[in-house]
Amino acid sequence: MSLSDPRVLPALYDSLATPPLSPIPNDKRNRRPSATPLYSIPTTPNISPDLPPISLTSPLVSRRPSIAASTKIPSPPTHDAILPADPAIFEPVNSIPRSLHPAQFSPHPKPLRLHRYPTQLHVNPSADSLTREKKGKMPALSHLLNVGGGKVLALAADERYVYAGCQSADNEIVVFSRNSLQPMFRLLGHQGSIMALMIIEEKGWLVSSSSAGDIRIWSTKTLEPLHIIHPCDDTAGDIYSLAWDERNGGTLYFGTQGATIEWINFSPKSKANPLKESTTAANASITVPVHANGTSSADEVKQSTPTGPSQRSGRYKPHHFFDKPASTAPSGANTPRPLASPQINIADLDQMSLSSPGTPREIQVDELEVDVEDRLSFAHYGYVYALQIVDRPDGSKWLISGSGDSDVKVWSCAPGGGLHYEREFSELSGGVLSLAYRDSLLYAGLQDGEILIWDLETGACIRTIDAHEADVLSMSVLGGEVYTAAADGRVLRLDEEFDCTAAFRAHSGIVLGSIIVKGVRAGWDLITAGNDSYVKIWSIEYPQSSSSLSPEVKMDGEGDVMLYALSKLISVPTVSDDAHRESCRQGAHMLKKILGQLGASAEVLSGDQGRNPLVLATFIATSTSESDKPRRRLLFYGHYDVQPAAEEQWETNPWELSGRNGYLYGRGVSDNKGPILAVACAAATLRRNRELDVDVVLLIEGEEEAGSRGFASTVRKNKESIGHIDTILLSNSTWINEENPCVVYGMRGVVYANLTISSGGADAHSGVDGGMVAEPMFDMVRVLGGIGDAKGVKLPEFYDNVRSQSSAEMDLLADVAKACGRPVEELDKIWRQPSFSIANITTSSASSNKTVIPKRVTADISMRLVPDQDLKGIVAGLKRHCQETFDEIKSANTFEMNITHHASWWLASLDNPYFKALETSVEEVWGKTPLKIREGGTVPTIFWLETEFGAPCVHLPLGQASDAGHLANERMRLLNLRNGKRVVELYLMKLASV
Repeated sequence: MSLSDPRVLPALYDSLATPPLSPIPNDKRNRRPSATPLYSIPTTPNISPDLPPISLTSPLVSRRPSIAASTKIPSPPTHDAILPADPAIFEPVNSIPRSLHPAQFSPHPKPLRLHRYPTQLHVNPSADSLTREKKGKMPALSHLLNVGGGKVLALAADERYVYAGCQSADNEIVVFSRNSLQPMFRLLGHQGSIMALMIIEEKGWLVSSSSAGDIRIWSTKTLEPLHIIHPCDDTAGDIYSLAWDERNGGTLYFGTQGATIEWINFSPKSKANPLKESTTAANASITVPVHANGTSSADEVKQSTPTGPSQRSGRYKPHHFFDKPASTAPSGANTPRPLASPQINIADLDQMSLSSPGTPREIQVDELEVDVEDRLSFAHYGYVYALQIVDRPDGSKWLISGSGDSDVKVWSCAPGGGLHYEREFSELSGGVLSLAYRDSLLYAGLQDGEILIWDLETGACIRTIDAHEADVLSMSVLGGEVYTAAADGRVLRLDEEFDCTAAFRAHSGIVLGSIIVKGVRAGWDLITAGNDSYVKIWSIEYPQSSSSLSPEVKMDGEGDVMLYALSKLISVPTVSDDAHRESCRQGAHMLKKILGQLGASAEVLSGDQGRNPLVLATFIATSTSESDKPRRRLLFYGHYDVQPAAEEQWETNPWELSGRNGYLYGRGVSDNKGPILAVACAAATLRRNRELDVDVVLLIEGEEEAGSRGFASTVRKNKESIGHIDTILLSNSTWINEENPCVVYGMRGVVYANLTISSGGADAHSGVDGGMVAEPMFDMVRVLGGIGDAKGVKLPEFYDNVRSQSSAEMDLLADVAKACGRPVEELDKIWRQPSFSIANITTSSASSNKTVIPKRVTADISMRLVPDQDLKGIVAGLKRHCQETFDEIKSANTFEMNITHHASWWLASLDNPYFKALETSVEEVWGKTPLKIREGGTVPTIFWLETEFGAPCVHLPLGQASDAGHLANERMRLLNLRNGKRVVELYLMKLASV
């Protein structure tokens, strides 16, 4: 199966199946965790004076429902405390029975055991168990999202966003873009941990509940707060679970810590009461944009985070009778507000950018209270952790509830809200923490790792699977398969026959949530969240079975093919040095194979003796021209070699592609393997769609990071195979900042030289020989000082041909300076002015002894050249000037100078039609005019290619300024890579008419 086959979509991340390194140090990653319990499960609320409260010293990690399943774990009695970074400071609670403690993690998961009702026969794991562990295709990690220091307790997702509800200082909902996978907004307002999230598609709502006992409804289109809902009194406590019945305007059900199930109907005739009492500052909600650096401004957080203590001090919120009297001046959370609905300041999301909070405006938020008749008191005798709506064959609906009292209850739902008891499954082996439903089967995830399965049509319990080492906190359904997630950090996949077809450790700690949604481009995503602050996205396949048919999904997998191919290419350490010659050879052949599978005719070209090979690939145009005009041919130049990686400085393995918060990490992802595959996949997409009107030739070398040694001679030997070229495209640099797309129209040239001055004798002693011998270091200082100083270069006629400033060029510099915040003078110096630098000075003395006079001194220097300086004339002048300066010294030492590398400057015409076509393509994709920038550095081949092929060159930077191309943790934003591919597609389509 080829890479271009869209059916390979879910398998594209095989190389990413091992998650990126977690925050846990390497030496602790596989150790058995501490025995300190992270949470405990009280089975009954404190509703009677005869029942003493359960004492918990360990604060709690909490849970909630999702799109595909409702799953919860309990919250601690004290809700103001946030789980500390080091849970080991809390001692185990000896007073709690062993059955209430979580099972301890084990690095080696126990085999699945199955009981079959009614006999509950225990099946030996070594025998042919009815629940077999069958090998299947493992989900593969495709991206990692990080919410910062908080724990992710709740998950939801729609087509645009992933929503992560947190337990943190701000108890925020972090909103990630599903397209760019970057954090975009923080929804603030809840005073307690976010316990549950749910998407209501037909309403365009995101529903959130918290441990502060409130529910908030947000618009998924604007992310504005719409409603604040309160239980009918203040004894409900934490709201763990949510469910939605869409009939009669829609009814929202929620399960509480107070063992109640309450509901509110949104039809015009709803009995929901507007709050008549004054509300506190805790009801304020705000949406804060996340800036490009992943943070929110202090002012935004300050205005959105209520001050003062929370009223939540125990298991239940006290009655209003115990509220503090209002003070005459505002005093934080306890200050009453006017009776009217609160006015919320929120940024206008239509105008909001990642770098600016936008223009504040006032919006109305409806505040509602559940009517006392819309509450089912003591629906359970424990916290209601899970709710699940089930459609019945006759069009009616059931609400299934699971509780810490070890019962599952079935209720019939009235169309406008209301519950009637139907049946229950009681006296289970532990508290019910999660529910899932498929094909008339109800799955219940229990405390201590068991999963029970009932046939709701007959009421028979048909399976008990002892699947996990700890509490089953979340379950998600895709077709006939159920993914189960637990406090042991593992996720299992059970098929229609209840066989385990996949098992893997998803998080380093507790898996607190999971949902399954359609992939952005194709396939399906399993999204998991844990108390390790991570949200992880796994690529999964829709199960193929006789009873479950996959819904139609638009298959457009080229973007995932690009990531899959990139992961394979990153995995080869193609460092351009002698120690990695074999790796570079393998990398060249892998790249040839990738390009061939994408539809190009590809070959590996042998470089000079001892040099890395080149890869030549051609995508032939698929369209036929009706005129006699020959097809345009574009040459793309890139390089597959990379800089070495100091692996100890990386947060992840540099040779494994990993994704975090919308960025891809790996050595070479930005410089230059990512851009290579963006261009190749753009050509492949157009060719597959029969829209490729030009020939695209890719010429990829393996020595660019070492000075392109042997590149020119190899290209000349194979020039006939390359063929005629009309224009050249490079993508080998980055934007000048983080926000503004750019096109490069100029680069400085470079001259590298090595200077050596030697005495010809041995190292001398400064005490014995000082003052008597001619010291090479003094001679070197004189020669270097003759080349240049802080005022500039001293070579005769060096500045004579430097192109003078024009008003148009200065206008461009001013535009760039305004956008990036750098002075025009600084940009002028690094882009338009030549420079001289001393890179290194070494001596023959291997000792640091200050008394040694070295016999030999070597200096490495570089000069940067600009239009219209003559490269050959500068090189000749440098040699001549240095020799003349040394001769003037009349030293007994010897002087030698070698030019180790040189490349001319490059400047494109802004009126060139190829440049204009590229500029227009960038603007159409990014929605803004790109900045026209120059580079202070040099790509050695760019001027040479223009001269050799007689074709103009354009340069498209894809990465951001923070990509760290040669440094540790090199990265590239996923949005830049995908948009870069789209830019190239548009550019190739425009070339036919240039």
